[in-house]
Amino acid sequence: MKGFWRNSLAAAAALLVSVTALAETAQAPASVKIAIVAFTQGGKPVFGGIAGRVIEDGWLEQQLKQRGVKLEWIALPHAGAGPQINEGFSNNSIDFAVRGDLPSVIAGAGGVPGKLIVPGGSGNNIYLVVPASSTANTIEDLKGKRLALHRGRPWEFAFSNFLASKGLKLDDFKIANLNPQVGAAAVAAGKVDAAVLLNEAYALEDKGVGKIIWSTKQGDNDWRLVSDLWGTDRFIEQHPDLTQLLATAWVKAAWWISQEQNQDAYYQLSSRAGTAESVLRRDDQNDPVAWKQRWAPKSDAQLKAHYQALTVYALANQLIRDNYDIGPALATGYTRQALIDLNLTDYWPALRGPVTTQP
Repeated sequence: MKGFWRNSLAAAAALLVSVTALAETAQAPASVKIAIVAFTQGGKPVFGGIAGRVIEDGWLEQQLKQRGVKLEWIALPHAGAGPQINEGFSNNSIDFAVRGDLPSVIAGAGGVPGKLIVPGGSGNNIYLVVPASSTANTIEDLKGKRLALHRGRPWEFAFSNFLASKGLKLDDFKIANLNPQVGAAAVAAGKVDAAVLLNEAYALEDKGVGKIIWSTKQGDNDWRLVSDLWGTDRFIEQHPDLTQLLATAWVKAAWWISQEQNQDAYYQLSSRAGTAESVLRRDDQNDPVAWKQRWAPKSDAQLKAHYQALTVYALANQLIRDNYDIGPALATGYTRQALIDLNLTDYWPALRGPVTTQP
């Protein structure tokens, strides 16, 4: 009889622990923390792009508030954002982050946990800029010269693909590992012979201190800088409902921006983040990818092909030691469900096939 009661008490205790664990899992968190690279103005972060639209729309904040959850945006500096995201994902101090594709491969191969919930669109352009006084007109003219390139960032893969298309490699140049902001200053001051930059390339042209001699507008569409929305394993597992809200808000913002009638409003919104509206507009001019399609989330097949190519590159350049398979990290069912919930399953034709009824 004693054994019976002892076993019964043990079973009851185990059941209580199980129920308590389930309750803790179901309990809403105090906040949802989203980290993203952002500029700071007047001591306050300013967000552009999809994040800026999510904030301006207010739908996500309202939905979370109704559930007693606060929405927190964490602004990251351009330099060192990757390590901060990796640390935040490892210790669960952040829940979601917008992270570039190559840094994601490096993080995943290094064992940093996380799931990709909303793929980015076709990506942003990168530019090869030389000082205004330079006589260089092609990449071949720069062989053996000093070139600023921030290693391990998404634009490295794009630029290396461009070099390979010309029969060149990074070793053919004297690489200065500088982030785009410092690289732009180095070009302006004539400290380097060229720099791989983002849209600040146009600002250098406006100031008369630099000239663009190549951009990804002239290359393969898969060479662009791509960033995706990632979440921590723990948060996604414990709060799939809140994860879905974020994914839906993200897709909703991409859909709004992708409509041509909203372009002016988008540029005005994004210019608040520190980049002149004229620069943003020129960054998109003469782009081979149509505006609407530029904001379409990538399909799983596209993601797997893209990340496999990145993994091959990272291994070849000793950025990672072990092979990385993006497959287990894909949680894009949240994106598919968002398209269904928003009645957008036919909006981007290329996504009709991958859309299912299961998140």
